[in-house]
Amino acid sequence: MTLQIQWHYRQGTRTADNRDHAGIGIRGDAVLAIVLDGSTSGSASGDFAREIARRMVDWFVAGAEAVTADTLIAQLRVTHAALTMVFRTDSASYVLVYLEATRPALVLHSGDCLVGRCEENGRIAWLTQPHTLANPLLPMAIESLAKDPTRHLLTRSFRSKRFITPDLNSFELDNRPLLVATDGFWAELKENQQVAFIEGLVGTVDQERDDCGVLSILRGGSGSEIELIDTEAAPNLYVAHGPNFRR
Repeated sequence: MTLQIQWHYRQGTRTADNRDHAGIGIRGDAVLAIVLDGSTSGSASGDFAREIARRMVDWFVAGAEAVTADTLIAQLRVTHAALTMVFRTDSASYVLVYLEATRPALVLHSGDCLVGRCEENGRIAWLTQPHTLANPLLPMAIESLAKDPTRHLLTRSFRSKRFITPDLNSFELDNRPLLVATDGFWAELKENQQVAFIEGLVGTVDQERDDCGVLSILRGGSGSEIELIDTEAAPNLYVAHGPNFRR
């Protein structure tokens, strides 16, 4: 499996710290990636999101057991139990993605981080729905959700007060990038701005804005190379890998 992974981010203006965080763990030719968006309401939700990313990545890299949906949920529970007494009023949305060889990507998500696919025409097809009061029962077009103020009220997330089981999906990887994005990307950027953001054209915006983050995952042809692009300088990205990994 050949993979190219890149984290794009921009800090917003609503909090003093950047609360969008990502983590990438590499074990052999398998990858565990997580994207989180710490709530603006909890004073330490950014630190909460960063700590979840670190703990999930470190667990994956140090382990040897087979990774399944059940083992991922079990480790999320362990992580929740370890952090609940430290972060008492904080929460974060997240998407957790497990990738290996030729199998579909295993995806767990809770909150308003989304998974999408960048199509050949440049448009993004969103593959998951956020957990919000704007769409509690039926799917809703993402373009409409982005304009609905009740989308900010989440029905699920990683909450310090109690553990909520995430939704489970699987998606095939091909020559179209799989995107894992926070709501600062899918809800606040226009379609042309999203494409420009992925291409690294991060313009300045005068008005108030949310943190914005998107992880791009592209599966290539034969081989076993995993390439992390421009990850060294990202302060809100945590990367860990086994001893034999070469960037």
